[in-house]
Amino acid sequence: MQTLPDHVRWHAVDDEQPFLTWVADRAAVAPDPSARHLVPVVDVGRLADGRLAVDVLRPAGTVLSAALDTLGTPTTGVAVTLTVPMLELAVTERSGAVQIGSAGLDDVLVDDAGAVVLCDRPPGSDGVRRSDQSGARVLVLAARLVWERTDARAPDRPAVDGALAEALDGDTTAVRAALAVVRAAAAPRPIRWERPSDDLLVGLPERTAMPRRPAGSLETALRGVVEHGLPIGGGRRLPFRRALVGVVVAAGLTAAVVFTIG
Repeated sequence: MQTLPDHVRWHAVDDEQPFLTWVADRAAVAPDPSARHLVPVVDVGRLADGRLAVDVLRPAGTVLSAALDTLGTPTTGVAVTLTVPMLELAVTERSGAVQIGSAGLDDVLVDDAGAVVLCDRPPGSDGVRRSDQSGARVLVLAARLVWERTDARAPDRPAVDGALAEALDGDTTAVRAALAVVRAAAAPRPIRWERPSDDLLVGLPERTAMPRRPAGSLETALRGVVEHGLPIGGGRRLPFRRALVGVVVAAGLTAAVVFTIG
């Protein structure tokens, strides 16, 4: 398997509002089960020069095309397992229920558990590439890539191929219809991976650790809120992502939690 760096930092360029809206939306969807298929926000703040920045956790995994090379010809059930989450996310994005940034096909990963993860980039960030497309379109493209690797003689292929072609640039209804066709194609089947050998990890870049400050400093306290949540009494803590949404809404999407990132 191709293990990738697990820690990525993006910062806003020019107008911060699209970037900040994405951060707030990603925090809001964090409790939803479908969020496991999107990269989570693990840190947010400002750089020394004042630019808004965010750290996301890019999971260890295999780029989808390489994963399909390993699988060979996936069964219809495995194709259902891989593509249903993609199409579910595309439906939620097209319907406005979640905001997905830009991405390319190489940003669709299969993690060690066999789950698909989209590593999108915040709009208005330094990570957006000219070749990027909207997150929903990339998800449908990725689903089509999976089904193109299945047996062309499978009886459900024509219906699936047609539905995905309609969904590629279609509206919510078209993507929802494609999802229904894929779900009806077969029962989902598990994807089994062998853990990578240690020699595959040699020479990979190490995760950039966030610098630690002396105990008792303001930054240490703020970082504790990010990592463990906001204390609300009785030994309970409010998850940072929910607290961030409240801050963003209260500030009218014009400011975020501010502290220095490394």
